[in-house]
Amino acid sequence: MRRLALAGLAAAAVAGAAAVGGPSSQVAWTLETVRFVASGDAARGKTLHGDCDQCHGEAGVIDTPDVPNLAGQDRLYTFKQLQDYKAKTRASAIMNDAAASLSERDMADLAAFYAAQKPARPGGRPPPPDAAVRALVSVGDGPRLIAACDACHGVRGEGNPTFYGMPGLRSQKADDLAFELLVFRSGERANDVYRVMRDAAKRLTDAEIAGLAGYYAGVPPRPLPKTNP
Repeated sequence: MRRLALAGLAAAAVAGAAAVGGPSSQVAWTLETVRFVASGDAARGKTLHGDCDQCHGEAGVIDTPDVPNLAGQDRLYTFKQLQDYKAKTRASAIMNDAAASLSERDMADLAAFYAAQKPARPGGRPPPPDAAVRALVSVGDGPRLIAACDACHGVRGEGNPTFYGMPGLRSQKADDLAFELLVFRSGERANDVYRVMRDAAKRLTDAEIAGLAGYYAGVPPRPLPKTNP
């Protein structure tokens, strides 16, 4: 019953999302697209990653606080983000340039390489989250139309392959996770389909964003990073 309730709340959040003024992404999850991404060649992706390892690490893991770990990430998510960077529906001065010359085959191969790498894991025992963060993660907040994070991103952020293009959050960087929630909240990042993340994030407080970012990173809440005005 709990799973049905979580799924129902998630579906309600999607159905109630505001209309997007323009397409949030050029990617459509057709069967053809899913099969194409699944055919990615990790060996070729490793060669392509040679142009990316300075920022993202030799195997998709790097200590830089505001750069996401790519190792173990869902390949459909990585493919979509590269497509969005190329189309500039997700803005980043660095990544827009980096993705500009990539073909769809390049993106599928890079996504396969990162998905095959061992994901980062926290070095010690993560601190227990406070009650408010636990509630947002496992139950959500019905009155504020916030679905449980688990309903979309999987239990403890481990990922959810039943939702095409859904990222895993566990052991990502607290600074990067907080930054992404902040830019979803402000609308600076707008490549979420049906505004799901924008509509959820705009209802989160600074303390909740810091708490959620710390929970998935496995660290105590940190001061929020700065974003562009």
